[in-house]
Amino acid sequence: MDKMKYFTGLLLLLLVGCSTVVPVKAKFPEVPERLLVKCPQLEKLENEAKLSNVSKTITNNYTTYYDCAVKNDAWIEWYQIQKHIFESIK
Repeated sequence: MDKMKYFTGLLLLLLVGCSTVVPVKAKFPEVPERLLVKCPQLEKLENEAKLSNVSKTITNNYTTYYDCAVKNDAWIEWYQIQKHIFESIK
C-alpha cells in the first residue's frame, strides 16, 4: 500500500509539472530601414536639353521608377499586412 501512495504522489507530481504553461512570445521581425525607403525622385532635364537626351531621360525615368515603385511599394504593403495579421492572432 505504501508503494501505491508513492506511485500516486509521483504520478500527481508529474502531471502537475506537465500542465504548467510557459508563455512564449513570438516577435515579428523588424525590417531593415534600407528596405523601407521609397523610390528616388525622377531625373530632371537641363534647360537646353537635346531631343536625344530628352528621350533617354524619359526612358530611364520610366524604367527606373516603375520598376522600383512596383517592387518596393508591393513589398512594403505585403510586410505591413503580414505584420497586422501576425499581431492580430495574439
